[in-house]
Order: sequence, then structure tokens, then C-alpha cells
Amino acid sequence: MDLVQEKQIVKACQAGNFEGIGLLYEAYVKKIYSFVYYKTYHKETAEDIVSDVFMKALENIGSYKSGRGSFSAWLYGIARHSVVDHFRAARPSINIEDVWDLSDDQNLEIDLDTRQKLLAVKKYLAKFKPAHREIIMMRLWGEMSYREISEIAGLSEANCKMIFSREMGKLRAEMGAATFLLFMFLNL
Repeated sequence: MDLVQEKQIVKACQAGNFEGIGLLYEAYVKKIYSFVYYKTYHKETAEDIVSDVFMKALENIGSYKSGRGSFSAWLYGIARHSVVDHFRAARPSINIEDVWDLSDDQNLEIDLDTRQKLLAVKKYLAKFKPAHREIIMMRLWGEMSYREISEIAGLSEANCKMIFSREMGKLRAEMGAATFLLFMFLNL
């Protein structure tokens, strides 16, 4: 779906015609699921949160303003807040910025190979500030543009590019070329 079609569907939904909502769902469900899953590492939790994200989006589509940013950024913002709400409800005493550091033995239902890859990636990503880690994840595995990332993170495009470039440089130096390439193209 191109941006013009997306805008038309969003406008139609805002006017009460929800026939195209399925197309928006299909366009974003995998990306939003990945975004949420790599923050929760729990399949059922991610599925529940993603379901909640799309329900909130549908209920609040009238509040979306195209002048404030892309629909994608708006949807990721809902996802981001839904993850924060989930962790607040589940563990009110934990620092929301440190949800990455939750124990990874919380009913993970992934095969051993994927789990080992996740642990290796997690080891390297854990060294970054939470905001920097999120930028890297959105760029590499969310396949998002710097513009989308900047809208979601609330930073300038230039700042997002600089953070990504610096952090990837640190990774490259620490990991070595072969491991770094594996990291870059790891399709979790």
C-alpha cells in the first residue's frame, strides 16, 4: 500500500467508513508485532498488546492528525505506550526504561537456535541506553526510515542518524566484521 492509498483509507475511517481498516491492519500488523515482541519476548503477551494497539487505533482514529506525523509513527506511538502500560501493570516497581533487562525466562516459546541468537543480540544491545537501543531496533528490524523513527522517538532525523551511526560504529569495533554482519542481517 502506498502513502496516498493509506491516507485515503485513514480519512475514510475517520469519516466512519471502516471498510479499508483491514488493509491498514495487514500493512502494519507484522511490524507492530515485531516491535512489541522484541520488548516483551513473550508471544502471547505480544499478541495481546498488538490486538490492544489496533483496537486503540480504531477507537481513536479520529484523533490522528496527518500534520503531526505519519500514520505509521502514530501507530508505533500507540504500541510504545501500550508496552509501557503493560509493564506498569505487570511490575509497578520496575523502571520502564529498563524493561529490556527483564529476565528472559518468562515463558519464552521460541526454539533453541532463535533463543541463542536473541541472547547474543541482547548481550550487545543491553550496553546501549534504552532510547538508543530502540532506535537501532526500529532501524534494523523494524525497517523504518529515519523520519519515522524521529517521529516516534521525538528526536530530529539528524539526531537519530547520528545515534544510529555512532552506536553501530561501537558495535562494529567490538564485534568484529563477521559477527557484525551476522548481527546486521539477523532476521529474528
